[in-house]
Amino acid sequence: KGEAVDLQELGLNQINENESGALTVGATTRLADLNAFLAAEENGNSGPHPLLREAIRRAGPNTRRNAATLGGVIASRLPDSELLAVLLLLDAQIVIQRPDTVDTFSLAEYLDAPERPEGLITAVTIPMLPGAGELARVARTPADDPIVAVVCWRPEGGPVALAAVGASERPCRLISAEQILQAGLTPETVEQAAVAAQAAVNHPGDFRGDAAYRGEMTAVFTRRLLISLLPN
Repeated sequence: KGEAVDLQELGLNQINENESGALTVGATTRLADLNAFLAAEENGNSGPHPLLREAIRRAGPNTRRNAATLGGVIASRLPDSELLAVLLLLDAQIVIQRPDTVDTFSLAEYLDAPERPEGLITAVTIPMLPGAGELARVARTPADDPIVAVVCWRPEGGPVALAAVGASERPCRLISAEQILQAGLTPETVEQAAVAAQAAVNHPGDFRGDAAYRGEMTAVFTRRLLISLLPN
């Protein structure tokens, strides 16, 4: 029998930046280590570093962030993960090693699959283009996972992207709202996008919030985040 292999010895805990600025993050990179890397790179950078760091902070207390890995968070397809929502907005790609092949999936494809795709996640590529983002959430206490959260990302010179937690079975993009905003950001399109975001909610509801509440809060947060982007 072959000896067990420590995944850390395979270099899966490394973070590398390519010429375009995208990060390739090894799957066994701990969230605390990713946060420290982003903090060191954040000064003077107009990329999504603050938004990613906020989402990592929301992933749990220090003890959890020191133990949880980025690959583990993705493989778990955590339904309440604001970090997954942010990665969706940034169009993160994941690399999966299978016995005979190496495949690349968008995170959206991975989360949308009815069953978790088989194989070992080895790396995550995160585009780090200039832009600005913000997160809004409601939870029973500030330390709890969100009941509903909406994340907004506006790449420099690009259309607004939106993702939600608590609106569906897993974190998801608010595609219908995004399509409305492609016509431009005005008070009218903001309101239309908020209505579309509410209509897109298909979470059945649970003891923390029924379906109607989740839909209403998704609209409230979508509207609030988009209004903050309107020209003065």
